[in-house]
Amino acid sequence: MLEKFKEIAKAWIVSFNPTPEQKEKAESRIEICNSCEHRRKNVTGFYYCGLCGCPLNKKIFTELKSSCPKNKWIK
Repeated sequence: MLEKFKEIAKAWIVSFNPTPEQKEKAESRIEICNSCEHRRKNVTGFYYCGLCGCPLNKKIFTELKSSCPKNKWIK
């Protein structure tokens, strides 16, 4: 559980000032998420993963390829 929290915290921090490489990876991932059948929208208008509950605008900045519950980010 602590490792998952660390992963989420790092992704949130990176999202505020990503490197060009991190931004490129995030853009690629959000394209995958935008076409995913598990993408959901909450009442405030934010999109999140319907499988793990993570907000997509932050989750896409994680360092882990395996963070997608359906392994769609692994290439």
